[in-house]
Amino acid sequence: MAFYRNIHWLVLVGLCQMASAQTTLTEQQAIDLALKSHPAMAITSHQIRQQEVLKNAGPMWEPSQLFHNVTADPDLGILGTSTFGVAQSFPSGKMTRANRDLHASRQAQAAARQGMTRQEIVRQVREIYHHLSYLDGKAALNNRLDSVWQRVARAADVRYRAGEVSLSEKLAAQDKASQVRLEARTVQHEIEFDRIVLGQILGLGEPVLPVVEPLHEGGFSIADTSLLRSSAMAKYGQAAIQVARSEQEATKAKSSPTYSAGVYGQILGNGDVYPGWQVGLNLPLFRKSLLAQSEAAEVGIAAAGAEFRSALLAQQNELGHLLHQQEKYQIMLEYYAAEGKQLAAELLRSGSLNYAQGEMSFADFVQMMEQAAGIEAQHLEHLLGLNQAIIELEALTGQ
Repeated sequence: MAFYRNIHWLVLVGLCQMASAQTTLTEQQAIDLALKSHPAMAITSHQIRQQEVLKNAGPMWEPSQLFHNVTADPDLGILGTSTFGVAQSFPSGKMTRANRDLHASRQAQAAARQGMTRQEIVRQVREIYHHLSYLDGKAALNNRLDSVWQRVARAADVRYRAGEVSLSEKLAAQDKASQVRLEARTVQHEIEFDRIVLGQILGLGEPVLPVVEPLHEGGFSIADTSLLRSSAMAKYGQAAIQVARSEQEATKAKSSPTYSAGVYGQILGNGDVYPGWQVGLNLPLFRKSLLAQSEAAEVGIAAAGAEFRSALLAQQNELGHLLHQQEKYQIMLEYYAAEGKQLAAELLRSGSLNYAQGEMSFADFVQMMEQAAGIEAQHLEHLLGLNQAIIELEALTGQ
């Protein structure tokens, strides 16, 4: 016995240590932590930094050319003159500006992508917290139902001993009470799973204890739908169009002439050395490939514009659907506030009392309990659905 008491004590100590090690986080604290630690945010930060480095890299110089020329001479022979030198082409100002603008537009696109990533991470964290609020509400409902069914199971046992009900009815009441407790255990498993997922999103290697508020009715203003055109997705689409335009300008800049210069020394066959210099103008004489690239860039601008309009249309359709969902859930919640809440409370209050006093059959009592539980469960589902729709609306409009 002493051995088992020691084991029990060690288990209790371990559970207490785990509880004390848990990180307690509010929803906003979890969002802030996720935005700092999530690898997706690190990826977009690196992409922004990458384009920043390229934008400030300065002109792109071509490699210098080191050359050795040999020229035959009628007096000095086939190896009459050797020329050693270096030549360098200078980048055009137009190409330098085009490349700088291209990297600036890509940096803006990476920043817009980071905004979209940020919204997605915030949405994930908020959805988990709202789902945990829903599960807490569900657990509270199960506790209420458990209290009712435990009283009914005891009443059924008393009535069975008094010969008022059959054994099957007594066992049925006990089975219902057991089912409610089983449902409560299932809800706790769901809560633990959500905590695990939350810890993974936050990148924590320790248990997370989220501070969850009671599930309540949220709201989204119709006026906020105007923000759709300034959302992160809209900014990303506009940035993609600008990138395509910058790519076209970079392609056009390839047709610009560039200059080159070089210095060299000539060594004659008799050993005499003569210095020299050269300047040159580099012209793209064969332009077919450049013209094709310019035409492809023009098509790229049109494709980026069409993709932006398509994405905006899809968002507008999703916005309409979510607004409809919000209105539907609000109607259901208004019914609960006006009628359903009072009806469910009365059914739960009077049902067990009437059954215990023998004024109601077990079948009628079960039906009454299912009606009350259904009203309360649907209310929680509607609250969750409304808040999830609002989270999607706010993510869609960039709030």
